[in-house]
Amino acid sequence: MAVRKRSDLATRGERVRRRIHGDAHVERNYREADDFMWMWQDVTDEFCWGTVWARPALGPKVRAALSLAMTSAQSQAGAVKMHVKTCLRQGWTEREVGEILLHTYVYAGVYASLSSFTVAREAIAEYREEVRQEKRKAKAEGGGKAGARKAPARRRSRD
Repeated sequence: MAVRKRSDLATRGERVRRRIHGDAHVERNYREADDFMWMWQDVTDEFCWGTVWARPALGPKVRAALSLAMTSAQSQAGAVKMHVKTCLRQGWTEREVGEILLHTYVYAGVYASLSSFTVAREAIAEYREEVRQEKRKAKAEGGGKAGARKAPARRRSRD
């Protein structure tokens, strides 16, 4: 792919996007984008990531939970899957992800919540496998922890 001229805001947004979703996700999106889809990628990096996600008032953990709740309420299965993984990467536990999705039940309906729970179960399994693969890769590369994503510790509810 040819080097693309990007605005400073898109470049800033790309850095935030990579920090939240990881290089593999961003690289896959860029690799799959043709000239037509690059319009969307640029605006997403500028506005979503460079403007909104970069604002300091809410941290990435809160923004991840909000994104999950909103995409769940809209029954956007693909986005729910992505945002479940984002929440786990940002330190939410699997139980807390479930609680976010239960909130969808109350405010957006049973079917939006059920669909989201079904997709979330798949996303959690994929995330666990991704973490296992990263650990194996780090171990094979000399046992170093550099670049390995640590899975958040699971907390048991006291309910």
